[in-house]
Amino acid sequence: MALRTIVIGGSNTVMQPGYWPTLLARMAHRGLPLDVIADLSVGGTTSGFGLFQLKANEHHLANAEVLIIEYALNDAFVYGDERRPFRHWARFYEGVIRHALSINPDLRIVSLVFGQRGGSYISSVPSIDAGMHYLSDWYDTAIVNVSRQLMRRFGREVVTDPSFYADQGHYSRPIATTIVADIIADDLERILAAPFRPRGMPLPVDPYHFADARIIDAKTLIETCGLPPRVYSNRRFAATTADLGDFRLKLTFDKGRPLALSYVCAPDISPLEIAMASDTVEAAMLKGGVRDGAFKFLLSMLSCDFLYPGPALLQEPASFTCSLQASQNVPGVTRHVPKDNVAHADGDGSRPRVMPLLGMLYTGTLKSCVAEPVADLRPQPAAATERIEAPSN
Repeated sequence: MALRTIVIGGSNTVMQPGYWPTLLARMAHRGLPLDVIADLSVGGTTSGFGLFQLKANEHHLANAEVLIIEYALNDAFVYGDERRPFRHWARFYEGVIRHALSINPDLRIVSLVFGQRGGSYISSVPSIDAGMHYLSDWYDTAIVNVSRQLMRRFGREVVTDPSFYADQGHYSRPIATTIVADIIADDLERILAAPFRPRGMPLPVDPYHFADARIIDAKTLIETCGLPPRVYSNRRFAATTADLGDFRLKLTFDKGRPLALSYVCAPDISPLEIAMASDTVEAAMLKGGVRDGAFKFLLSMLSCDFLYPGPALLQEPASFTCSLQASQNVPGVTRHVPKDNVAHADGDGSRPRVMPLLGMLYTGTLKSCVAEPVADLRPQPAAATERIEAPSN
């Protein structure tokens, strides 16, 4: 009987053809077929987005038998080896595991470890990989360390060969992706064939983990706050977003703050202006692939780590107030370009503001969420709801 499976991960899992369709074929051939009831993987995202996806799709969690997590490569790229970002990452990763088990204690969780070309695993102990092993062992979940097995089987010469990777973060097709799929299938067959051992929820490693983080989704922003809908769809994704373009979203939190914003990156997206008591920051929301025309749109995530520099990253405030809006081109604001984004071209201020939000992941209690029109409106499209049809990402 097929095992009901959820997968969350990045672009290696999205890639067609890639390791994922090959793995599904291998598992079916071995008599352990995976029935994918929810493929929630999105390219260019991290464990924070995985947590958002699981929170938004809890009905799938309750019915699943297997959860596969593939974020190691992207997490390592974003969070690296520094102490504070690493602990912040660990709160996300522990949150993913702990939240999933709180919904479904019988769930089999399997984490996959991929490494980027020239990654730290080539010559040193990689922090993110080590953290994944620690947390997987703590929660008695499984892990398939593909990077380590590649090194053990083939040595540095193979994994550093230019032909093994298609680019910095993707295995080449079809040879490398097939090798990766076979490594995973070998371990996954052993993991899933073993008798299941009931387990209780252990004490958390980090008492400030993000398993209890909450979300506000686009549906709520549209129906409760009055933001207009904007719809994007292609062969893989269909997303109704809440367009913040002409509005300012004022947020007040008790014992918490924003962790990440989920959004759709389209060519006309504006930078996002985030005003706090101490600073106003303008974040670039544009992806290089969208800017260059490779994709009509991409589901994306903006991690809010950059809003909390230094020790503030790990210190939850008693209260937090901020406002979000499309950039007003205010001079003197702090500008931030996330690692996986690119700077927006300088505009003349006449373009319509577009900010398609899928939702927000946050800690604590959201005491107030109010949308108010921005006074200095610029020209807007004729229709409040726009459907964008595009080729698959």
